[in-house]
Amino acid sequence: MPNWAIHLIVPLLALLITGKKEDYKYILLLLPLAILPDLDTFVTQHRALLHNIFIPLILLASGWIIREKRTLFVIAAIYTGSHVILDMFSGGVVLFYPLYDKITYVDISLRMSQANDLIWTFDYGFAEYGKNWMNAYGYITDSAGTGAMAFILLAVICAVYRNRIMGHE
Repeated sequence: MPNWAIHLIVPLLALLITGKKEDYKYILLLLPLAILPDLDTFVTQHRALLHNIFIPLILLASGWIIREKRTLFVIAAIYTGSHVILDMFSGGVVLFYPLYDKITYVDISLRMSQANDLIWTFDYGFAEYGKNWMNAYGYITDSAGTGAMAFILLAVICAVYRNRIMGHE
């Protein structure tokens, strides 16, 4: 599983790249939300109870309903959602908990063979949510770095797109 620094740095960089300068104070103040999902480590539903898609979706819906606080809710959704995405790339999360009790995972890695060939591996799917996960005994893969790079790349693309739109108006 990515360490807490990765969970903080990746969405922070993404938000600083895509955010407006007037939102920087909210981006910094809400930063602790990036590690909020790991609080489920203290209960028996690690990577399920707070590592699901519903928390970011509820935050986004709240921002849609409460328009004057939309920025705060969107930033909060990005922080919690990025945590879920990064953990999906490092062993998996129970993405649809409590409706579906399987681990959703993505494993992408680039390896060099003994013949100096680059080998991409891409695996995704659902797995059993066993006792090891419930007790927070997950495993670490190198796929988390790929998830982090994809998240930052998406932020850069959003920033470029926004700047082009703002430039044409």
